Amino acid sequence: MKKSVIALVVLAAAAGGGVYFANKYAEDVVKQQVEQANQSYRQLAANGDMPLISLTYKDVSANVLTSSYSIAGLEVSMAELGTVATVEQITAKGVKPRELADSGSVHLVGAKAAPAILQMLPPQTSAFVQSLALHGDYSYQYQNDGQLLFNQQTRINDEFSLSYNFTLAQMQQFWQYAKEISALAPDQQQQLVGSEAYAEQIVEKLLTGALSNGAVSIENNGFIERAIAMTAEQGQTPDLETIKGMALLNISMLEPLPQNMKDALAQFVNQPEKLQLSFNFAEPLQFAKVQSGELMPELGSPEAIIEFANLQLKAN
Repeated sequence: MKKSVIALVVLAAAAGGGVYFANKYAEDVVKQQVEQANQSYRQLAANGDMPLISLTYKDVSANVLTSSYSIAGLEVSMAELGTVATVEQITAKGVKPRELADSGSVHLVGAKAAPAILQMLPPQTSAFVQSLALHGDYSYQYQNDGQLLFNQQTRINDEFSLSYNFTLAQMQQFWQYAKEISALAPDQQQQLVGSEAYAEQIVEKLLTGALSNGAVSIENNGFIERAIAMTAEQGQTPDLETIKGMALLNISMLEPLPQNMKDALAQFVNQPEKLQLSFNFAEPLQFAKVQSGELMPELGSPEAIIEFANLQLKAN
């Protein structure tokens, strides 16, 4: 009995040690990826393609049991300006070294403009921007039938959000190509992405896929009103009521738009809370047919496009 207990303790210690070292390895991989990104930025800056950008962080943690990692205290610096933005934390799930998981997500918390940027703005604008924190959630899921689902939501404080979801179909070839790229060593990936053939190969694989359905929505909880009040106070825009009147006039002049869509837009302008545009094709829209122009005869007017995509616009 005692020998059995000792054996279990030894096994547990070995397993715990294995997980610890696996986590450390995963953390090192993440740190290497950040350094590779910095190397790419340095190369682009040296070529004159963009200002020098660099990423630093306070801490990286990983958990191989949940296939997740977190980066805390991320700072983005630019050339002589120094730190231009900070991010409280980024957490990614479904992440494995040199392997593309069939589902994954990224959660971003507290992206803010840094003092170096705020000091360049007029006092009122600076105070407004300083009050903003950006948050985001992104996720994807690949299914065995070739469907690829995307979801994303970007939020400003608790005042505003922009979200979308798309369902792609027939994505088997694209997903297989993405898996092959993920299996490459980091330096090989960087070399491939920097080559001319990469964009051509990506487009080639994408053209085998199709778009099934999706939706884009915005939700406002006072952000639009607060932003317009700030710009109107500085004389940069008319006040809110004037802007509403101009918007309603423009909506009434959108002749090709069905009346129900005009009504939805007008309702949102008068009471800007939520607006959603959705589409759902009877048959998945094949990207190859879009590129070839084969569908152009069927999409010769706004009315035809609305009917073809089953476009729906809803407010509040």
